[in-house]
Amino acid sequence: MSAPDTRPAKCAECCFWQQLREHEGLCRRHAPHASRRSDEVAHWPQTRARQVCGEGLTAATRPGATCAACLYWRSTATGLNPVDRGDMQKAWWARAGMCVRYAPSPSSEPGPRAFWPATADVDGCGDGLVRSADGED
Repeated sequence: MSAPDTRPAKCAECCFWQQLREHEGLCRRHAPHASRRSDEVAHWPQTRARQVCGEGLTAATRPGATCAACLYWRSTATGLNPVDRGDMQKAWWARAGMCVRYAPSPSSEPGPRAFWPATADVDGCGDGLVRSADGED
């Protein structure tokens, strides 16, 4: 007997999809990757409700955590204070931290610096792990 299929038929049925408008939303399946630019904000890709991929899951099988509860999220009590706030307001940065889920990837250029993207405490993805209650993981 095979296991039940937990894949949704469309993005609108996926546990990683965050609806923004009637037929559009954000795919939060994966955590953001390290970048070569500092103070970068993670922006998840937009998809339409009727689209689908092979990595989606139904709501009953949702793994992951909000960024604030995630083992891979680093923040301080005052959030982040970047030199340039980019497209986010000061209040957003006060709730922000860095997603360090993925190590930087090698490059063909010598000596690249790595920076981890900023995410808000209420963001989340399917690659996160819930931090233990005692803070030890």
